[in-house]
Amino acid sequence: VVTFVPNVASAAGLAGNYFSPYQGKNLSVRFDYNITQKHRLFARYSHDGNGGLGPNGGSAQLPSHWLRNTNWSDQSLLGFTSTLKPTVVNDFRFSYQYWQNRNLFPTNSDCPGCVGLTFPEVAVTGTNVTVGDTSNATQGRDLRRYNITDSLSWQHGSHSLHFGGEIEHAPGTGFWGYCDPACTVVAPPELVRANVPASLVSVLFPTLPTKIVTNADFLNLPFLGGVVGIGDPSQPPPYNVDQAKVNNRYRLYASDSWRIKPGFTLNYGLAWSLESTLVNRDLNKPAYLAPLYGSDLSPTNNNYHNFSPALGFAWTVDKAQKTVVRGGFGIYYDTESLYRRLQERAFIGPVGNGRIQFPTTGFTNIFPGIVNVSLGGVPIAVGAPLPSGQLINLTLGQYLQIQQQQGPVIAAQLAPKNLNDLSVTNIDINKSAAQLYPKNYPVQHGLHFDLGVQRQIARDLVVDVDFVRRVYLNTLLGEVDYNRYNRYINGVRSPVIPVCPAAQKNTPGVECSNGPITFWTPGGRSVYNAMLVKVNKRFARRFQFTASYALTDQHGYNGLVDLDHWNASWGPQGARNILNVSGLVDLPWGFQFGMISQSSSRGPIMPSISGVELTGDGTTGQPLPGLAFNCLNRGCGKSDLVSAVAAWNQSYAGTKDALGKTIPSVVLPQNYALGDNFNSQDVRLTKTFKYRERYQLSIFAEGFNIFNIANLGGYSFNLDQVTPTNQNFSFGQPTSRAGQVFGSGGPRAFQLGARVQF
Repeated sequence: VVTFVPNVASAAGLAGNYFSPYQGKNLSVRFDYNITQKHRLFARYSHDGNGGLGPNGGSAQLPSHWLRNTNWSDQSLLGFTSTLKPTVVNDFRFSYQYWQNRNLFPTNSDCPGCVGLTFPEVAVTGTNVTVGDTSNATQGRDLRRYNITDSLSWQHGSHSLHFGGEIEHAPGTGFWGYCDPACTVVAPPELVRANVPASLVSVLFPTLPTKIVTNADFLNLPFLGGVVGIGDPSQPPPYNVDQAKVNNRYRLYASDSWRIKPGFTLNYGLAWSLESTLVNRDLNKPAYLAPLYGSDLSPTNNNYHNFSPALGFAWTVDKAQKTVVRGGFGIYYDTESLYRRLQERAFIGPVGNGRIQFPTTGFTNIFPGIVNVSLGGVPIAVGAPLPSGQLINLTLGQYLQIQQQQGPVIAAQLAPKNLNDLSVTNIDINKSAAQLYPKNYPVQHGLHFDLGVQRQIARDLVVDVDFVRRVYLNTLLGEVDYNRYNRYINGVRSPVIPVCPAAQKNTPGVECSNGPITFWTPGGRSVYNAMLVKVNKRFARRFQFTASYALTDQHGYNGLVDLDHWNASWGPQGARNILNVSGLVDLPWGFQFGMISQSSSRGPIMPSISGVELTGDGTTGQPLPGLAFNCLNRGCGKSDLVSAVAAWNQSYAGTKDALGKTIPSVVLPQNYALGDNFNSQDVRLTKTFKYRERYQLSIFAEGFNIFNIANLGGYSFNLDQVTPTNQNFSFGQPTSRAGQVFGSGGPRAFQLGARVQF
């Protein structure tokens, strides 16, 4: 069951509990065979088939925005282990995996009478309300992986040497019909009334609903922009598909564990890895992109130098051998999600090659009387391009009429002509693009440092204290608009590539733009420092337990909030304190009791004001000035927030922002929370029955979150703007509680189970 609670008052009528069905089947078989005393063979087959209807991602959503998801996965594994000498062992593995997945829209039989069913995706800005066909469908994939690994272990004197390698061949095809028919954003009534004088609301927005309950209500909300999916949804797109659909992965490594003396061991090693098709090596960038990409239009560089050194030690410092000091350093490279390169192939490939995101700024207005409220009421003439991210009095229903009229014309211009002709590409006509790759794209990697001590306190009790530091480099900042299409200088839209005149908005060879041109940007960094303390009692005298505590300090980029100053979002992240305790005890009469307790403190937050552009950099939300980024719950408290709100209302409210829009006053609710801690305690009671030596039946009862702690979430930290009447509040108000992911943290739940062993 999914509980949805809107975080905006006008949509309160959409709250409800919705049934989310799921069913799955699993099968696993293993075969072991000793060929000789020195050679062993094993084979394993596993199958997982499942299907369900539910939200896309982890957050609660309305059912019309859900996915019908089905999966079929098979894996076969063959292993051959050989003892070549008493000191030399070789282990060979071959595996084959097939995965078929389909993500489809819900149908009327899945969701009878659901609000927004068969609509385009409609997201109400600044809220958790989204209805209609999700942008993540229709989608499917048929992926295969052939993997060979081989490792050799050699014990040579005081050295324990390991060598090995891996080769993976991974072909895959699929489809992704995103934004079908469109992905749109609309404004809630609260935003309109906070930004438009009351006397003009009924004049400019005569059909504006007071509540959002029906399909008609959504159609009458003001349109704020979006994108339309146009073209062939096949992935990879047709151009050079035989090369594009395959990724080959290679890895080599060598390591040694050298016991220099009885109490001191030195570990060191080196690995190297390469993936052939993480970026599109077969496609040059079109000349159109030179102002953003640079004069060298050759393909994005591959990562040929991903070397991973590692060094560590373990030192037993006392004669009793109860105290061990250990430390280590290593560099570890991540991989890259292969889907990220697929969108670029459509934009920089031949005309008609694949599906592209066409911005709604490429459509022109057909209705008289439309004005741009964000720019102070500037008229949008018939034939003028539609704006994006700005409040206008064009409704969603009117926009859909524009798309229905002009969409087929655009689709015809982008239809395939010659899928081997790169002289004209989709971006030359579209004049906008998404998810391109820059010239240099280093994959994310981390530098890991560890130093710790382990002390045996008693025969069955060990205490560990570790200090760790993780520095993650080239972390992904997401898609960044290098074109700066929404940048305003002196009140004028000023992208890097000038805005297209209406007569040339889809003319090849003309250097102009219709919208953002985004690039995946690995420009981030994060630093994690922590002290980890663990007490571990092994099973003895009928019980065991493990207790661990982490005191953490993590800082990194929290998205991009100022495109002129990327470091503006640098700040703390994650929970400061984390405590986990688990244990079990054998009771009389064949009973066993176990428990797991998880606790963590609330994370840092940053309040913001939506719809305000102080500097014109192109972002649509403004972090509240006067507070260090994410300092609330990290040194700042409610008194600091109150002072910052008062300073905003005194220094900014009533003045004009970079778009010429009046900056609103903001107000705090009388009662609000800056997030919530997490606590959950789970228990299990097991009764075991034994029959002879070979048969055992275990019956168990489990309770999850037995104290039914709410673990609230779904908070909005957008500050509420002052409205003359009917002031509503969403800031700091919880709209959900933790879900039942394996039961932990969600509403209190119980289950019974049994296990047979023979």
